[in-house]
Amino acid sequence: MATYRVIDPKGDVVETKEIASADAAHAWFVDKRADNSELGWRMEAQNDEDGTWHFFDDTEGTS
Repeated sequence: MATYRVIDPKGDVVETKEIASADAAHAWFVDKRADNSELGWRMEAQNDEDGTWHFFDDTEGTS
């Protein structure tokens, strides 16, 4: 299991969740975005070794 978080265009964490696979995490990310037309949503995965967060996917927007 890995820990993922969804971040809205303002940079606020919407939700954090442990998920078994990257495919399932991506599906969760797509489901969590409230409005598919709003750019700037992103998802990050947490590095288990040092606790840092790393970019996983986004909707090509900027904040």
